[in-house]
Amino acid sequence: MPQAASSTAITELVWTWFLRQVDRFRGADIPGWVWVVLLWALMAFPAASLRGTHYEEGTVIGLARGALEDGHWLAPYLYGGRFVERPVLLSWMAAALGGVTGGVGIWSARLPHLLLLLAGGLMVYNLVLPHTRKAPAVFGALCWFACPMVAQKFVTAEPDVTLSVLMFGGFFLWWRGVSGGRVTLLRWTCIGVLLALSGLTKGPQPLAFFGLGVGAYILIKRRWSDVPGFILANAIAALSAAGWYGMVMASGDVQGWLAHSRLADSMTLQQWARDHLDFALSMIVEWAPGSLLLVPAIVAIARRELPEDRDLMLAAMLYATLGALVLLLWPGGVATRYAMPGNLGLAVICGILFDRWWFSRPWLIAMTNTVVVAVSAALVILGWVVIPASPDTFRQSKIEAQVIAGARTLVPGVVYASEATSKMNVLAYVPAPVRRAPLAELAKLATPALAVVSVAELAALRAANPALAVVGHAQLRGHPAVMVVEIRPN
Repeated sequence: MPQAASSTAITELVWTWFLRQVDRFRGADIPGWVWVVLLWALMAFPAASLRGTHYEEGTVIGLARGALEDGHWLAPYLYGGRFVERPVLLSWMAAALGGVTGGVGIWSARLPHLLLLLAGGLMVYNLVLPHTRKAPAVFGALCWFACPMVAQKFVTAEPDVTLSVLMFGGFFLWWRGVSGGRVTLLRWTCIGVLLALSGLTKGPQPLAFFGLGVGAYILIKRRWSDVPGFILANAIAALSAAGWYGMVMASGDVQGWLAHSRLADSMTLQQWARDHLDFALSMIVEWAPGSLLLVPAIVAIARRELPEDRDLMLAAMLYATLGALVLLLWPGGVATRYAMPGNLGLAVICGILFDRWWFSRPWLIAMTNTVVVAVSAALVILGWVVIPASPDTFRQSKIEAQVIAGARTLVPGVVYASEATSKMNVLAYVPAPVRRAPLAELAKLATPALAVVSVAELAALRAANPALAVVGHAQLRGHPAVMVVEIRPN
């Protein structure tokens, strides 16, 4: 009995201590921006350290290596091949960081990406906070982090997040000026610089989100004094992008740029309708939770509800939707990731409505909150449980690079990859020198070399030069099958 009583007393003591810590934590006046940083860190780490390169991340790193290792800064090169379909700001940032840290690696690209992702959340928080309380402002930032379109690339260094945040930085500066009573010339110039950086990330087309959204607000509100500054900012962006295209342009590039802009797809009307219907339906999921509040927010603005918040909601709504509407009507193919910039505007709206409709439309806010919690929880579980429990599943690109490294001990020197290879994420881990080359060039190699080619390309290589000796060393995963082979010339 005394032992049981002692155990009960210890349990009560521990429980009392725990409740005191909870009360102390609740009573602590933790700034909202700290919560935004903590939520970002919780979702980003340790996944950012454990996840291997995937999606187009290997291409971003490869272009950064082309700048730092080969000196191709203005006109990008991807492992020896010219790559000028668009400017590549994120790769330039990764190359600059790699120059300080001793070489381009996965963190050279992921660190700028993650910091910009955080910057987007902090900007949403700071736009919402003056209109609500701390919790709804943090919720707005979380709507940016937990949007499915963003969440699936949370730790993946691709240019879409970079573009979205830089351009929203222009919107943020502009609205700060509007809410302060005047957008100064200096502020418009800074906005122009941010827009110029946005245009140097993926090309000038996405700038429609800022141009159409802010331009429409200026017209609706008749802010004629803002027109000269608006023209100046967009002119800075347009001239910067045009300058890059003009400096790198060579014969045949225009057709490539049209193809990259999806203006050379030659789609039939039926194909266009199917593609754009798929885009519209996918956006309902990819834009969540903002897509759940989009129509009710439009109705609220049209009815002149929420007068204290109407101007910011109108500006954010125009910013988010007009660019997406252009995508919906675009004559070529479209992808949902092109609409990522709109998510930041929707996140602002979500933060405001989370506070305003908490009691009046609880079912709608509950649906929105459920999506945010579900996606956020999925990111945390993936990063803290799933990936650590099975790390090899999520770093296949690094493992395959180790296979190539093993073969390289037998055949040192340049590692060649055929121009058609899709193993950019694997090559990102392979130390220099790495070169992509057409099969015709591989068939004429003068010294033994290691090459990464598909099985079909291997047959074509042998057909191009029957006297060529090709020795297989390993097979990499994927479809079609890719081989690591040693090419021995005559």
